[in-house]
Amino acid sequence: MKPSVYTTTHLWIMALIILLGLGLIVQGGYMQAKAHFAQFLIERAFEQTLVDNQPHKPWSWADTHPVAKMRLLQTHAQGTQALGPDLYVLAGASGRNLAFGPSLMLGGAGVGEQGNTIIAGHRDSHFMRLQYVNVGDMIELYSATGKLQVYQITTTQVVHETATEVLNQTENSQLTLITCYPFDQLSGNAQYRYIVQAKPMV
Repeated sequence: MKPSVYTTTHLWIMALIILLGLGLIVQGGYMQAKAHFAQFLIERAFEQTLVDNQPHKPWSWADTHPVAKMRLLQTHAQGTQALGPDLYVLAGASGRNLAFGPSLMLGGAGVGEQGNTIIAGHRDSHFMRLQYVNVGDMIELYSATGKLQVYQITTTQVVHETATEVLNQTENSQLTLITCYPFDQLSGNAQYRYIVQAKPMV
């Protein structure tokens, strides 16, 4: 008995849907592998910088280099616990750099310098973890020379994108982390920013 045209059409549609699904799975796996390999290259470049105090590009065509390693620490009654793996901060908060990691805004103070050190990151990747930090938690920031500065989070706030005063320079040293808000709304045109500010611990 021959299948009807109706049944044959449905079989072709099902096969097409399966092929499209497999294609998306393969593409997603490739993107994940690419992202992990990029992090490995960035980490290796930072480690080379610690050895010779020279900037190193993570790959030959990169227009940036890692300038810091950052670790977010949650404080508990039992002690402190790292909130996710270490993050490597790239120089220059361009759209291309932000795709690979949090990035230092060059208009602010440099890592380890006096003033407002500003680091931006995407809310759907590297800075997704900012939604879990609290006032009193700590941030470890290692400079390209290996010097460690520990910061304690003093404020978290949501501001409109026009509230650029959070980017202003300060006389005293502080660390400002910035990402788009809300975290669960991933449309491209976010009007709000989530700001985490921290002061150095003496």
